[in-house]
Amino acid sequence: MSPGSTRSTTHAAGSAAARSAAARSAAAARATDTVAAGDVLRERLALLLHEGALEPKRWREFLQGLGERLKGAATLLLRSPHVAEAGLLYSWGGSDEVLAQYAHRYFPLDPFVNLPPGQVITMHDFVPAAMLEGSRFFTEYLVPWDAVHNLGVDVRDGDRIYARLRVTRGRRAGNFTAAERRFVERLVPHFDVAMRTHAALDATRMERAIYADAMDHLTLATVVLDASGHVIHTNALAREILKRQDGIALNNDMLTLAHPADSQRLREAIGRAIAASRAASPAIVEVLRARRPSGAGHYGMMIRPAAGSHELETPSFSPAVAVFISVEDGSVVPAPVQTIRKLFELTHKEAQLALCLANGRSLQEAAGDLGITLNTARAHLRSTFSKTGIDRQARLVRAILKSVAQLGD
Repeated sequence: MSPGSTRSTTHAAGSAAARSAAARSAAAARATDTVAAGDVLRERLALLLHEGALEPKRWREFLQGLGERLKGAATLLLRSPHVAEAGLLYSWGGSDEVLAQYAHRYFPLDPFVNLPPGQVITMHDFVPAAMLEGSRFFTEYLVPWDAVHNLGVDVRDGDRIYARLRVTRGRRAGNFTAAERRFVERLVPHFDVAMRTHAALDATRMERAIYADAMDHLTLATVVLDASGHVIHTNALAREILKRQDGIALNNDMLTLAHPADSQRLREAIGRAIAASRAASPAIVEVLRARRPSGAGHYGMMIRPAAGSHELETPSFSPAVAVFISVEDGSVVPAPVQTIRKLFELTHKEAQLALCLANGRSLQEAAGDLGITLNTARAHLRSTFSKTGIDRQARLVRAILKSVAQLGD
């Protein structure tokens, strides 16, 4: 071989090696770009999951992104663990007819349920092939709608929620790959937290609705404050009083009185009630009277820690103080027993007994008046002491007399 041909061969080999290296570099760059794009999508889907806990419509955006990534239809089903119904269903990529068929006819026949918590798995791996393909669910639902391949993951939050995430696609698309399962697996921790957050918020919203309805049925105007002294709820009677703008108002979500001295005493009483709430210690209710600029009498106000506030782990966002307000304007005043019962959160019998004692009756005489035994009267008195934070009968009498005088004058 001549020197020239040798140089030509060497040059050709070098060019081929360079092209091969360039091809490998380009392939590596494309792989890097693909991984980066996958990470960006996964981060976006994780964010949508968490946002959906506050705003469930965001879950449809999540399902769209997941369905497009896995080339299938995506569904999220939320239900109670104890109710044999389809529950609340969010979806993307499937027709309304398919979803209606599932919810109303095929939900009870679905074998792809109760998956190992947090484990991403395909239907064909979870249900034996012979059992699956011989089932009515497969022959009457999956095959006609060309949804024979299914990927799923389940999470639970105790007795509050059972959430199923499913992606389905047709026979031609093939079963889900290991890479696709890994993609979903990295979303599972976000899915779990989002479902738990949603369940907790849903329970809180329901409790607040029940609480607000109960508050509006109270016969005393009631204002509830959090541990920073800000108003978090007013019942219907309190809202009516505030609308009058007669010496009592909300200023930056805080309860204020028109007369500076009255307002100072109110702030101090609220501060002591908040301190008692934070310390989880019983506190005697405080009573004050506030002047009205109109001259139409006074407001009677009772301030006490909210019941059960010391049991809450996040008091700054929870009821800490209750303020009860009565108005001297000729409106109907609750009977003394009912007033004492509501203000001190006593039972009817406990309030009756407390009022008898306040009227000068002995415990034995009060028991006779109420038609109960002395032992029962003692039990009611112990319960009253526990609820009011008062440990002496004489102090209880003074507190009741002061409350009735201040609220009823």
